[in-house]
Amino acid sequence: MLQWCALFIAIITEVAGTTMLKFVGENVSVLNYSVLLFMVGLSYFFLAKAVTKIPLSVAYATWEGLGLVAVTGIGCLLFNEVMSMKKIAGIGAILVGIILLKYGMSDTKKCGDLNE
Repeated sequence: MLQWCALFIAIITEVAGTTMLKFVGENVSVLNYSVLLFMVGLSYFFLAKAVTKIPLSVAYATWEGLGLVAVTGIGCLLFNEVMSMKKIAGIGAILVGIILLKYGMSDTKKCGDLNE
């Protein structure tokens, strides 16, 4: 359970760091770059903690996928970016992919065993 908490902290800090990219682009400062680098570093730290018990494919897909969904929402809400039907369909596809990867963990065969 702690690894899933670490994964969600990794997602939150990755989203914060990615959001800082917009602020760094608009206002270059040492403080903005410092926050960006700290958040991204913290995100990778917690992602590394998460993959100790969560399969890498599931952790990475969840981290990147939910991060992408959150950043898309933030872009829409804070930066007035357009939310098109194609973006909504893409978000749906990402979420379905994460769910399939998560529930695919219960399969007993490993990659080396697929030919048997």
